[in-house]
Amino acid sequence: MKEAADFSPYLIINVVVNFFSCYTTIMSNVVLIFALRRSTSLPKTLKALILSVAVSDLGIGLAVQPLYIARMIMQIQQTDDQETSKDIDRALHPIGRTLGYVSFLGVTAISVDRFLAIHLHLKHQELLTYQEFVTYKRVVAAVILSWLLSAFLALTGILSGGYVCNLAAVTVALVCLLTMGLIYFKIYTAVRRHTVQVHAQPAQAEAPNEENRSNFERVRKTAVGTFYVYLLFLACHLPIAIVILVRQRNKVREHMLIYTHTLLYLSSSLVPLVYCWKLRHIRCAIKNILRNIFASQNQIQEG
Repeated sequence: MKEAADFSPYLIINVVVNFFSCYTTIMSNVVLIFALRRSTSLPKTLKALILSVAVSDLGIGLAVQPLYIARMIMQIQQTDDQETSKDIDRALHPIGRTLGYVSFLGVTAISVDRFLAIHLHLKHQELLTYQEFVTYKRVVAAVILSWLLSAFLALTGILSGGYVCNLAAVTVALVCLLTMGLIYFKIYTAVRRHTVQVHAQPAQAEAPNEENRSNFERVRKTAVGTFYVYLLFLACHLPIAIVILVRQRNKVREHMLIYTHTLLYLSSSLVPLVYCWKLRHIRCAIKNILRNIFASQNQIQEG
């Protein structure tokens, strides 16, 4: 009984944080989805990839976090209802794992997309361009495949048992983080090499390449914006991966696992803010949406 009483403050803190995070996750991702639909200047392929991540994060706010909050409230109240706890876990684990995998695979796919946009742009002398290689149909197929693969990994891991489930989740997370890190390093080296080549060109050669340079600058800015999402994922997902790995061999206090879960869910509310902050097309679309909302409210009040 004393252990449960000592444990409650950590649960209360996490319930409060998750409650507010759940609200911001839902609202920010709803706004992001509407902004993506309104944005006409953002490439359709990139919009489809970001939309997949936004839908998965919205699902975390609508389903996963409420279930997680309910689970913690039961622990705070020391409710000895094993059947209800099992029902919550049966829903929480498959949904949470599936949406988590989708989010990870989606952010990784976005980094690959930005690498191809820069790499194929710099290799413009090649016959295959970015628009020809990264088509909308291929991206949609990749998004559908990522959702099916995520559901398969989640269900397979859960059916195999807790150890395999945790190991699969950590493996996918680390592989995706390492892949994204390598991709953004390659993007950085490619951009740096291109910048050196541009400065080395004679002044009379700058005018004909002005449009090409302008297009490259737009691609570079979107790559920088998605890189900040990678940093956010690294900060929010790496701690829980470390805790799970350490927990397999050593005894880790339960509140550490709860805090890292809360940090994990917090990323779903922060990712849309990063996209709004770093991607001008999305930021402008959100401004237009808010402007129309305020204009409608003013018309209603005047009427």
